[in-house]
Amino acid sequence: MTDTTAPFYLSGADDHLLGNLFMLLDAVDLIDPGTEIKVCDFGFTPPVKRFLEAIGVLLPKPALLTKYDHPWYAKAAMGDYLPPAAMAARGFVWIDADIIPLRPFAADVAALAEDMRAQGQSAALCPDDVGCSLSAFIDQWRARDRDIEPFAKQIKDFAVDPESPYLNTGFLICVDAGLAQAWRDLVLKQHVWLLFEQNSFNTLAHAAPDKIRQLDTAEWNVHGALLDGAVADGSGKTRFVHATSAGDKHVDGELNLGVGGKSRRMNLKLFLRDDLRQRQLAHLDRFMTGHADLLAECGVIA
Repeated sequence: MTDTTAPFYLSGADDHLLGNLFMLLDAVDLIDPGTEIKVCDFGFTPPVKRFLEAIGVLLPKPALLTKYDHPWYAKAAMGDYLPPAAMAARGFVWIDADIIPLRPFAADVAALAEDMRAQGQSAALCPDDVGCSLSAFIDQWRARDRDIEPFAKQIKDFAVDPESPYLNTGFLICVDAGLAQAWRDLVLKQHVWLLFEQNSFNTLAHAAPDKIRQLDTAEWNVHGALLDGAVADGSGKTRFVHATSAGDKHVDGELNLGVGGKSRRMNLKLFLRDDLRQRQLAHLDRFMTGHADLLAECGVIA
């Protein structure tokens, strides 16, 4: 696969996940030099937009998302952040902002995407770490009295097997513009409900299961209990670790982060496991130190 057909790398956020986004940008630059990752604007404030534009990574919010404020609408429309011809020719690799890579990945992803096209597949992603079915996922959230009934109705309407595995969209390879458009269209007509963008992708994926490649979660999207087996120095099989996890694997909190005498209060999702958390913080420090003057000039820190 050539550079002109290899998938684009995308992430996206608003100010809420800015600190984690900085970790991801630094980790990609350090671990897979030359791999370019772009950032979809899910609703950044002007200072952050100025900064991301200045470092050449920002993709503006498409006009079709003007009336949609929730970031999950934007995530489901990620294909629209790319020019249509580029999306059709190359597709994308999505990486959630709270993920960091532990070892190089781009060459293997390019080969994987090429093989997917040859096999007529549309997307590749991992089952959730708990390994539950769609029906079990629905039952779990029903028991907590959460807004999950739209998902139950959706999989029934699409004639999806409820025993299909629940998939996690934190890491996603999509080489089919039609699937990206179908995901956007399905999500934009819905109200906000529990994980509605990820659940909707599950519905579309399992409505055409032969078009979906399931990846090894312990390699490509390590989260939850699987984090116990990740080797933080990158010498193991794990390529990406994902902070958002059920149970006691991560913590959310606000920290006052400073560099060069200026600072910003940021929300961070941090691993509870010390070696993984230290790796996150090292990436954050390296990124902010390396961009200290520009962060201040753009008003991101003050």
